[in-house]
Amino acid sequence: MREPESLYSVLQQQESSSEERPQSGCLLQRPLQSLNRPGIGQVTIDVLPDDALLEIFDFYKDDLLYHTLAMSLTWRCITMAQVCRRWRNIIFGSPRRLDLRVVCTNTTPTRASLGIWPPFPIDVYCERMHCHGAVDEKGSSNIIAALEHHDRISEVHIRDIDGSALEKLAAVMDEPFPALRYFYLSSSSSFGVSVSIVPEKFLVGSAPRLRTFILSGIPFLSFPKFVFSATRIESLAFLDIPNSGYISPEVMTTSLAALPNLRLLSIGFRSPLSRPIQIRRPLLTRSVLPSLTRLLFHGVSEYLEDFVARIDTPLLKQLSVVLFMDLVFHIPRLHDFIRHTEGLMPCNQAYMEFTGTMTKIILGSPARFEMEVRCERPDWQLSSMTQIFSQQLPLLSHVEQLELRESSWPKWNDEPDMDSSLWLELFHLFIAVQSLYVSKILAPPVTAALRELGEGRTMEVLPALKNLSLEGHQPAKSIQSFVASRQLSGHPIVIQNWEQ
Repeated sequence: MREPESLYSVLQQQESSSEERPQSGCLLQRPLQSLNRPGIGQVTIDVLPDDALLEIFDFYKDDLLYHTLAMSLTWRCITMAQVCRRWRNIIFGSPRRLDLRVVCTNTTPTRASLGIWPPFPIDVYCERMHCHGAVDEKGSSNIIAALEHHDRISEVHIRDIDGSALEKLAAVMDEPFPALRYFYLSSSSSFGVSVSIVPEKFLVGSAPRLRTFILSGIPFLSFPKFVFSATRIESLAFLDIPNSGYISPEVMTTSLAALPNLRLLSIGFRSPLSRPIQIRRPLLTRSVLPSLTRLLFHGVSEYLEDFVARIDTPLLKQLSVVLFMDLVFHIPRLHDFIRHTEGLMPCNQAYMEFTGTMTKIILGSPARFEMEVRCERPDWQLSSMTQIFSQQLPLLSHVEQLELRESSWPKWNDEPDMDSSLWLELFHLFIAVQSLYVSKILAPPVTAALRELGEGRTMEVLPALKNLSLEGHQPAKSIQSFVASRQLSGHPIVIQNWEQ
């Protein structure tokens, strides 16, 4: 079978066969209108130096960076490469500047087509949007064919791989990948497949330039060995960790200490069953993560407690926590961790959201701290937040503006008899709030709670409150007694409608 010709050779043949092509070398002879002035004459784009054309090509590349479901360059330089020999030489002569890469997907006939391109770096993509489910046999064959060019692989992005395809992928990746910078691999339980644990030697010692590593739904028990050979990692994420992939807080923190450039860390467990057997005492020497600025966690509070007790993060600026619902949240070590992390405090704005499956609070703008609890009952949502933040009082003591919102969800209306004291207990924590904004559905239960504060109790909650804004509500009628009591106490409140 005839070997595929290189792209460069094909274009050269096309150019040689064209007799109408101008000798100047450029097809575009349109005048530059800005220079087409009286006394100057028409000037073609040919007068631009190579550096100027390179800037134009680079700008065009950025505009078309996200493209293709089929194999091509990461931007459509092929059109410009056909313009003339000069443009082609500039484009193909600057692969690093223009970041030229070949993209292979699960639908690419890789073995038959890859040879027509110059030896640019290769990106391997298999997105759910165009593989319509788990990677099948043919799709995995195309991907593996691309990965066999291991010295050219720059990025790997594969979603929803099944067990057999993962085994084949692991086998072909038992080679050095010296150019690999980005690696994403996920398996989804929605397809009902059983995913194998990646082999012990998977990428161990073979990806020295790796910057981003993301696994989702796939156990990676050899992580400690892997991380000591990929010390340049800047972004690391273990998402949807199944129970079989559990890594203890002690092993996790010890391993992370080998990543001095780590800036983003995300750890997420699939179920609340992934929890430490017992919370151990923190080590005398903690693992220092000197470059970490963002930490995201999804799991049980016990794991989080043990984890943060073992790390120091001097540059941390954002902490995002999602906790599974529990009867008791006892998190004093998280309290200490936040108190000793200057980048997380203070915050003068807070936003609380209630939905059908969770409640969330965001502190700071831009967000510095996020706490989400997965639960459905409105009373549990309020009590869990109160329980958590009664241990985190320094986080709320500087909040001056508080917004309360809900999603388009009717359960709050279905709970007319919910104990109003739950709201009052939550409001006790916001000692500095001056402005409170309440959305339409939450306005009735919030005002009902405030009405219960009779004379002499008015200043028990929200003592610094000056402005109360209620969406779509008639505040004067609903909390007239509360407003009058605050007026008599010498701490008047301005009530107004909130138009979001």
